[in-house]
Amino acid sequence: MMRSLDKDYLSKAIKDFCKGTSVSSGKFSCEAPGSVKDLEWNHMDQSHRPYIHSTYNDELRISIGENFANSLTKWGNWPFFLNVMDVRVKDGQYYQTFTIGGLIYVHTVIEMGYINESKSSLEINWHISSHWILKPIHKFLNRKIYKLNIRLQEEDYVIRDQRYKLREKGYNFRSDPPNYYSSNMLTHNTIYPPLGNTLKLKISEFVESNSLDNEKNKNLYKFGKDDTSFIIKKISEDEFCIWPSVCPHEGASLEDANFCKNSVKCPWHGLSFTGVSLSSKNNCISKYGFTYKLDEEYIKIDDDRSIKD
Repeated sequence: MMRSLDKDYLSKAIKDFCKGTSVSSGKFSCEAPGSVKDLEWNHMDQSHRPYIHSTYNDELRISIGENFANSLTKWGNWPFFLNVMDVRVKDGQYYQTFTIGGLIYVHTVIEMGYINESKSSLEINWHISSHWILKPIHKFLNRKIYKLNIRLQEEDYVIRDQRYKLREKGYNFRSDPPNYYSSNMLTHNTIYPPLGNTLKLKISEFVESNSLDNEKNKNLYKFGKDDTSFIIKKISEDEFCIWPSVCPHEGASLEDANFCKNSVKCPWHGLSFTGVSLSSKNNCISKYGFTYKLDEEYIKIDDDRSIKD
């Protein structure tokens, strides 16, 4: 891994590399909720892009390592691709480059830093380089890239804010510390905080006042504690389907997710997770780090730290 990358030197180096080259530079900066660790994970997590961002319709991963990723990315609905190379230079600093038609190159330096315990800074500097004849296009691209960054940060806010809130409640993730491998593992990475005492739901008190407060999932119910809660679907008087309300993959809230029969689709990555199907015939199941039990009066949920699925 390189020690650092000087964003100011980069522009001069590109000009010196090829005489007759024109270089235009742009900058975007903002604040983001949460830690640099979660900003890095969000940046390296390429799997969320088709589901969270309106810009990235699809991408094809070509190669990946702990500190780099190379992908073909569709730009909107246009019938051409961008070959995007992304490199982690050091903690909190990334270098990204892509080419447009082999004629225009965009080189970007992304830097992240702490403002305080709950907030981080994000600064993005880019350099557009091409033959001097194409210099008039730079102004258009600069505006396009700046507006793109505004939209990307707005779309990513829900992820960053949710991760910050989960960290505050004691959640951790098996994808820590983030790199291009760990950030793209499509496995159960959420480590829920310990429940402490057994959670109990009295079946006779299972009423609509527990329902999720939205039209899409009005037949689903929520119960538990503020830091660790569960979503339950009543199938019959002695049959229930239960999910953690926080996605077992990387922590997305499932309260507004798409539920279908006994599965739910993660809104961040499009992954489907089956619920725990409790019934009088199958009344004790361990999944997602918890043990679920059904008796004549109660649904009970306990910690099971031996469960890693």
